[in-house]
Amino acid sequence: MIELIVQDVIVRIHKEARWPGPGAQRRVLLRERDGDRLLHLWAWADDGDGVALALAGQKPARPLIYDITAQLLAQGRLSVQRAVIADPDSLATLWVRGADGDERPLDLTPTDAVNLALRAGAPLLTDEAILGEHGIPVAELWATLEAEEAEFADHLRDHLPPGTELMFPQAGTLEWRSIVPPEWRLFTPGE
Repeated sequence: MIELIVQDVIVRIHKEARWPGPGAQRRVLLRERDGDRLLHLWAWADDGDGVALALAGQKPARPLIYDITAQLLAQGRLSVQRAVIADPDSLATLWVRGADGDERPLDLTPTDAVNLALRAGAPLLTDEAILGEHGIPVAELWATLEAEEAEFADHLRDHLPPGTELMFPQAGTLEWRSIVPPEWRLFTPGE
């Protein structure tokens, strides 16, 4: 197994936007500990925001579901041992040790597993085969993300009902931006 480190949470937003808002999907970037490959996970706003806050060591005004779940696990005398990403698009396993010493697997989405592992201080792992298939060399990240967006836009265009037009932002108006605090102020706007 290869250990992954949460490197960043990014989002593609308008250059003049202050923060992404709830509609923009986030990308959680996981980097192999002793290498230069990245896995990127698609994340909904709440999931990505939870990772960004945990990565920065910050807490929102009200606990997120991940904070509550981590507290419930601890109160139930369960400890998170590790999270294993089996498929970056759909499946991860959180290994939890009970008071009896036995480890039990819990199947989760990859971003849920990352959120809980971060809060528990547990390692994130994946197989070499997963990194071989889905890993992106750091130097190729931006080009890969741009190509994926273009492919997705083409897919949308190909599947629209007849007579429907799809509007995309003009070239050069969007940028990739980290949302990890302190740069990001979604939970405390106006600071």
